[in-house]
Amino acid sequence: MSGLIKSSKVALEIFLTHTFCISSVKYYESGELILIKKEVFEKTFDPELLLLNIKKVLEKIEIDSYSVAETKLIFDNNYYVLVPDSLYRKGHEKTYLKFNTTIDSRDLTAVDNLTKLNINNIYLPFVNINNYLIEKFKKIEFYHFNTITINKLFENNSYNSLNCIIENFKLRLLVLKNGEVILFNSYEYKTLDDVLFYILLALNDKNYRRKNIKINIFSLDKVQEIKNKFSKFLENMTVKKVEDLYSFYSSWE
Repeated sequence: MSGLIKSSKVALEIFLTHTFCISSVKYYESGELILIKKEVFEKTFDPELLLLNIKKVLEKIEIDSYSVAETKLIFDNNYYVLVPDSLYRKGHEKTYLKFNTTIDSRDLTAVDNLTKLNINNIYLPFVNINNYLIEKFKKIEFYHFNTITINKLFENNSYNSLNCIIENFKLRLLVLKNGEVILFNSYEYKTLDDVLFYILLALNDKNYRRKNIKINIFSLDKVQEIKNKFSKFLENMTVKKVEDLYSFYSSWE
């Protein structure tokens, strides 16, 4: 089996957050999963430590024994801003970002275009990590996690909906109205009461009648507890596991 794997082309996908890294290897042609590995680490915002964590995961999965034909990096950070096509001007990315995060002249920016929604996700990538992966695998595709999230939620709920993702004490809220993004934001939370507060605040702020809008909640855990607690305040609500939205959450070794 190992000889077959080494001679076959594979696709590598890396999902990196400030608290863990997941790497998956699939056969390039069929998409069949070969393995998936997760490395949990102490929360860090240091790009050098994050790079070290990626290297640890790649070493554990023995990536050098494979013929890597495609490499994708999906990473999560708070250094981003969404800008509609109508307001976006190429070359002014730092101008948009400076209202959301601290930047300096040395920072490089990247842009993911969400074509179906006519908006742009402008963000600061981890340049050192990109450079390492390019040096190792020749080329990579990289995306901000929010780009993946918004696209997936839009594909599933493209009209009127409030979408909530709950994971690792971080909450993301996406409100869609008539197929357009009305609100997207992320928050730190401590309890489920905090999550409920942010949902109700978003509904009231956007003048939605709770009966008329579909509410989709995805959680890493406590699905039944969320159903029991939130159903007293929210109608037309579904609660699912985060793995129903993101395949890389489904399992790992």
